[in-house]
Amino acid sequence: MKKILLLLTIFSMVFTSCDPLEDIYSDLDALKTDGIFGNVTRTLSDDDYDDLDLSDKNFSSIDDAKTMLPGFLSDEYPVLGVIWNADGSIKKASSATITYKLYSPIKFDTYTVTDEDYTELGLTSLNNLGDFNDLFASKFPNEEKGTVIDLTYTTEPTIIDYTLTNDDFDLVGNGRFNNFDIRPGRDEETEESRRVKIQTILLNNFPAAEDGTKYNVTYAVYDGSAGVLNMLVKQQQNEPDPNLTTDYTLTDDDFDLVGNGRYNNFDIREGKDEETVEARRAKIETILLNNFPAAASGDLYNVTYAIYDGSAGSRVMLVQFDGTGYTIFSTTSYEFYTFELEESTTRFTLTDEWAAPITFTSEEYTLMGQRYPNFSDIDEAEYNIGIYLRTLYQFAAPEDFVAVEYNYYSGGVSQRNVNFVFDGSVWNAIPTVIDSELQFAHNGTTWVPDNTISYTLTNADFALVGNGSYNNFDVRAGKDEEKVEVRLAKISTILLNNFPQYGEGQKFSVSYAVWKPGDDVFVLNVIHDGTKYVLQ
Repeated sequence: MKKILLLLTIFSMVFTSCDPLEDIYSDLDALKTDGIFGNVTRTLSDDDYDDLDLSDKNFSSIDDAKTMLPGFLSDEYPVLGVIWNADGSIKKASSATITYKLYSPIKFDTYTVTDEDYTELGLTSLNNLGDFNDLFASKFPNEEKGTVIDLTYTTEPTIIDYTLTNDDFDLVGNGRFNNFDIRPGRDEETEESRRVKIQTILLNNFPAAEDGTKYNVTYAVYDGSAGVLNMLVKQQQNEPDPNLTTDYTLTDDDFDLVGNGRYNNFDIREGKDEETVEARRAKIETILLNNFPAAASGDLYNVTYAIYDGSAGSRVMLVQFDGTGYTIFSTTSYEFYTFELEESTTRFTLTDEWAAPITFTSEEYTLMGQRYPNFSDIDEAEYNIGIYLRTLYQFAAPEDFVAVEYNYYSGGVSQRNVNFVFDGSVWNAIPTVIDSELQFAHNGTTWVPDNTISYTLTNADFALVGNGSYNNFDVRAGKDEEKVEVRLAKISTILLNNFPQYGEGQKFSVSYAVWKPGDDVFVLNVIHDGTKYVLQ
């Protein structure tokens, strides 16, 4: 009978309420239970990182820390929460300040200078450190020391000034008067004839010049009176005409023809018969004259031949038939060049100013104990470079900063960047894992990243807003600070005065003395809206 009555009661509830469960849940939501309020300060340990499944004992990013630490805090501090106001808003929230390891590698960025950038700078190209630093100040004003930026920009070309000497004129048959005679009908009347002679001089004087090297050549002339002219030229590599080029590989019979049939190669070891290029050219000439009797002047032969330099190998020589013999054909020439701005990409690093990081020559790598011009071990690189910097900067002061780029070998050569700071006696590589700090607050349900600063008003603060007589806010009915809006305005004035460095989004939990009557302490949670502090 009792069971029947109970069932009737339940059915009665079902039919007499529109949605009784909704009402029940609403009542439960209204009954917000205070948790335990507390402030936690903690530095993560190796065990903590293990609990977080972080085998490297650090976070890869700040966002990762913000995502992973709330769950960790809930597990570690399950009883901490918030104290509620009667209206359901948060009166006091537990907080946690966590110090953790953050992987903080050097920041790399790329940037291409735009037409608008040049206009803003009043320039058409970037050509010196002043230009570059003006650009970086405009586009990257808040970067940290050590930041690396690969900058693509327009710049004036590098042009080497060179003046022909008496020896140069003598080299091309103009040694009698040491000038070019440009009078009508004379040998150097045309600019092209002068270019050919200047090409001969530059090829002779600068055999190791890089492809694309530009020269502004000054030379003496005679046109009825002595004078001086200039010519802009640029080195370039020219592909031989494939229609005139024959690929040919020396055979055993060829080597036998020139007395090298025993080993069928050229022995180019020091002191051996074919050590010099000229010795090899002479033998290749003999072979080609024998094998190609119908060759025409201007024909090219790209000859591959076996060599021995301690081990077997091969070399290639490009030669040209001049009608009687074969000369080595150079693919390098110096052509007329017209000045124009060029696009370039350079790596810059911020130290005291933006500049290219220091790099090392092959000789410097040798000084640092390396067989090759690179390092293959990062720890050794940082240690040896740190020692070497003491020889480069003998008068360094504490906190001096140097950005370095070095060659690193790991299956291939790449470039690595590392920053060093001087501590007064040693250059130390700045670590890529640093200590960082995050603050969290409890929102009544879980932990959330929070930048709230807890602050208690001082006597000076009350005096600032005209409450210095009693150093509190009088919240009695009819008094000046009865309304929260008045207290909010005064607290905003205080925070703006005391903390000018903070801006939009900064939160404060402000504790302040009141008289109601009787002494008490109230808490106001505020956030900066860009101009003032408002209620959260």
